[in-house]
Amino acid sequence: MKITKAIPSTITSLNLLSGTLSVVFAFRGDIEIAALFVIIASFFDFFDGLSARLLKAVSEFCKQLDSLADLISFGMAPASILYNLFILQNHNHKLLAYSVFLIVVFSALRLAKFNIDPDQTTEFKGLPTPASALVVISIAYYCFNNNTELATLFSNPYMLVGISIILSGLMVSNLKLISLKIKTFEFSKIFLHVILLIGGIILLIIFKSLGIGLTIILYLAISFLKQILTKKH
Repeated sequence: MKITKAIPSTITSLNLLSGTLSVVFAFRGDIEIAALFVIIASFFDFFDGLSARLLKAVSEFCKQLDSLADLISFGMAPASILYNLFILQNHNHKLLAYSVFLIVVFSALRLAKFNIDPDQTTEFKGLPTPASALVVISIAYYCFNNNTELATLFSNPYMLVGISIILSGLMVSNLKLISLKIKTFEFSKIFLHVILLIGGIILLIIFKSLGIGLTIILYLAISFLKQILTKKH
């Protein structure tokens, strides 16, 4: 096997390793480090697909490995972070804390659905697992590092369960969203991606960690607007 063919799988493996380390640190109570490893995993997830397309190394093996890595990095890892945030903030609701692992189940369903749906190339159906994970770490990081009324609201046990249910539902929904897999650098085809990138940077500068979650909301809004404009034409 050519070395170039192994590059995407190697990057995917680093995604998987990052997700695994995130789970480890989450259960140690190191929420910040656990969140950081999910962000690192998301970068690897972006570049494994991009490298596979650029090197013409796309294969069924890479596709399946990518899904397995994503289940850990964007399913198990964020659920573990949410669970441990739940335990740290809400000592009297330990049984309720297990409900956040719904994210793992619905992440698996989302990934399986993606693998057998040939239409999810130019657009996604349902919230991608990395996007769901980034919402979780945005909220968790903010709650862990702030003592504001908003942090108290987000760390409420019923709010955390609600967030888990909403994200789980969005992942398996038929909501059409812009595909985050860039296949060309032709500006007309990546215009919305550029808007999302610039908007995300601005939100991160203004709102810091919460800007990650707000960027996902922006992603949903842009996708929804695109669907409306497409239907009109």
